[in-house]
Amino acid sequence: MSELRAVRISDILRKKIFEIFTRYLRDDMGFTTITEIKLTPDMRCATVFYSVLGTEEDKKKTSKVLYEARPFINSQIGRTLHIKFPPVVRFEYDDTPERATKVLELLNQIEEEKLEHTPELPEEPRRNKKRSKKSKK
Repeated sequence: MSELRAVRISDILRKKIFEIFTRYLRDDMGFTTITEIKLTPDMRCATVFYSVLGTEEDKKKTSKVLYEARPFINSQIGRTLHIKFPPVVRFEYDDTPERATKVLELLNQIEEEKLEHTPELPEEPRRNKKRSKKSKK
């Protein structure tokens, strides 16, 4: 598979699917973002990874809408891509943004605990150094 061709098809898929989301499915889904598109080597199947900003209910609703809209989305993609075998799209939820948020929260928590348990060092008394005066000749 030509890597350049795969990248171009992936970009076209992303644009078309985003257009379908905004034009036809926007009211039925939560705030959905396409995070990645992976094509099989023969470019006949495309896995679209998406994330949803919202509650668990929004995620379930979006998943259901995407599952039911797959035939429509595939037909629209077939009309857009002028290739012999347009890829069949399947959707998979991507929990990477949620996991990244959890990791950041844990790192922040560790940093806060470190600051709480770090003893403050007492200040060292300042030493007055006597300066020798230069003798004038």
